[in-house]
Amino acid sequence: MLALLALAACGSPQVSPRPSISLDPEGPEQRLTTLTALDERVARVAWKLSGANVDLCPVVRQSAGWALHSAGQYSPEMRPIAEERFGLDGDQPGILSAPSGSPAAQAGLRSGDRLTSVNARPLNVGDRGRAAQYEGLAANLALLDSALASGPATLGVVRGGQALTVEVRPVRACGYEVQLNPSDELNARADGRRLFISTALAGFTQSDDELALILGHELAHNVLGHRSWAETGGEGRTVVDPNCDPRLCGDGNHERQADRVGLYLMARAGYDPGVAASFWRRFAASNWRVRYPSLAHASAGVRATRLEAVQAEIEAKRAAGEPLLP
Repeated sequence: MLALLALAACGSPQVSPRPSISLDPEGPEQRLTTLTALDERVARVAWKLSGANVDLCPVVRQSAGWALHSAGQYSPEMRPIAEERFGLDGDQPGILSAPSGSPAAQAGLRSGDRLTSVNARPLNVGDRGRAAQYEGLAANLALLDSALASGPATLGVVRGGQALTVEVRPVRACGYEVQLNPSDELNARADGRRLFISTALAGFTQSDDELALILGHELAHNVLGHRSWAETGGEGRTVVDPNCDPRLCGDGNHERQADRVGLYLMARAGYDPGVAASFWRRFAASNWRVRYPSLAHASAGVRATRLEAVQAEIEAKRAAGEPLLP
């Protein structure tokens, strides 16, 4: 999973929806354990970034802060394990993670809960016997998002075979879905509507601070308007925003801009920007490809040096009691 391939962060912005979860040589039980741990980390970090930077995000939504999954996502071989471990059933959403401090956690939701209805409207189970796919869960997620957009929502929940009713009171957060994609490529990207990170790259990070560095960089692309979502055809496109604030957009290099603003976003969420330079130097030591510049990216060494300067800028603002605005 941690194959040391080139970091394709911010590569092609045209992406497919989250793929169904498949197997690897670890075996299905260990694969599920590994994937669950990474999903929980990504959900935890993404929630903090989203809540702390809502005033900077051009797209905002009412969010419960949870990470959801369904039995229908999993391959037939892995599905029974997921059903037993998490109490899943078909396409009905299950709580994979309810990060501390999120509305989901405050409502008492926890991993292993399954959502059966929202505001008395049943969530569809779908065809339990079909091949792994995401569309059934996506339809249920759309119902949940629609309900949360109107304010507090009443959820039907099954926990350990017992039926419960829970009210979730969403809060404003950045309106970008964050997805962990099973892949052995060290890759992260944004498309104007979502953030993606591969299991390989999430696993390569050694702390939540390093994970926040990667997700903060991708969030910065969306904050800066570098990615534009086209509803027609359902794809992301790289754009140049002529109205971008010069204080943010600097010299016009998208990756340099996202490195700088991303470091501010992670610092605003309480993460340590001091990990940035060491992360890039460690990554370069493991992967010769990022030691050299590419068409879009500077070399890892140059990125590390630039980020040290941004870190000093952040520390100076903190010392002066100034707001952390990039």
